[in-house]
Amino acid sequence: MKDEKTKFPFKRFWLPLFGFSVAVIIFYKTVDVLPQIFTVIGNFLSILTPLIIGVVIAFLLYKPVSKLEGFLAKRKNTLVNRRARGFSVLISYAVLLLAFGALLYFIIPAIGTSIGSLVKNIPEYYNSALGYVNDLAGEDGRLFGFDISGVGKYFSVEKILSYFSFDRITKYAEGVFKATGAIVDVLLAFVISVYLLLGREHFIKVCGTLIRQIVPAKRIDGIKNFANRSCNIFYNYIYAQLIDALVVAVLCTIAFSIAGVPYALLLAILMGLCNIIPYFGAFIGGFTVVLVTLVSTGNVVKAVIAFALVLVAQQLDANIIQPRIMSNSVGIRPLYVLIAIMVGGGIWGFFGILLAVPLMAIIRMLVLDFIEAKKTLENKTEQPSNEIK
Repeated sequence: MKDEKTKFPFKRFWLPLFGFSVAVIIFYKTVDVLPQIFTVIGNFLSILTPLIIGVVIAFLLYKPVSKLEGFLAKRKNTLVNRRARGFSVLISYAVLLLAFGALLYFIIPAIGTSIGSLVKNIPEYYNSALGYVNDLAGEDGRLFGFDISGVGKYFSVEKILSYFSFDRITKYAEGVFKATGAIVDVLLAFVISVYLLLGREHFIKVCGTLIRQIVPAKRIDGIKNFANRSCNIFYNYIYAQLIDALVVAVLCTIAFSIAGVPYALLLAILMGLCNIIPYFGAFIGGFTVVLVTLVSTGNVVKAVIAFALVLVAQQLDANIIQPRIMSNSVGIRPLYVLIAIMVGGGIWGFFGILLAVPLMAIIRMLVLDFIEAKKTLENKTEQPSNEIK
């Protein structure tokens, strides 16, 4: 009896306490070396940068390549339909490179000229805006009850120009270069993406074989269904947003150029990019256009015209363009969209804002599937009891 009593406390108290102590020590040591672990993971991912970029490029081009391949496979020309995949990949990359070349040759220099002119004229615009605000203020130096006498100290032209200094621009460029990788990595990524698109069945088969070694066979169909639906959400949302942004940018470029709005191309591209951001983007882009027009021209009528053009463009986009382009929208409520934007933007910045909405749509899809599965299970369990009654 004595031996039983001495063994009982050990199993009930000392053994769990020992296990808990070991877990605490392991956790502490893991946290202690966490920076080194992240460094190793970062170095490993940097080695795989070309592969990751290549997978992203192949993923984005998969939809147009597959559609083009289906179109070419139906042609009567034997040479074309037998090599539909190769031609589809070749044409897709040719269009991509032509678009990139046109961007570098036509758009980027025009944007650079506009930015240079804007930076050069900032002191003049600043003095004009400050003089206009001072004219609106009363004799006591107040505007709408606020003291604006110290505005020049907080928003000096030197501070504004410091954000456009050569040193800052160089740092920004270095940051972008480091973030996107070296030129060799980008070239390798394109080569990898070509191989992935040409032999996608093989790579999908390899991935499926690896998944089957980990996941039970009964779960495979569910994973395939989830992957297909998630990819469709991403494709529908990202392509629709980019096409919508392009259409808005082109329309605004034409309208701003006809109306004589300064920096028409730069502001139109800004409108297109801001249009990618749900809800907030239209307001940010429109406010910037009106403000730059007012400050650069000093003409209230011109600013009102710019505001009217922005309003017309946004109404056309909201009522005609977006409904046609985004017919397969993600379909989530505005509150969830706002939450997704705040969380995604806070974690990943601009790309987080771009990807937050489709990610929220995938989460919504999973929640709805879980609720549906639970209801089905409840109905199955209730069915026998009903039969007994």
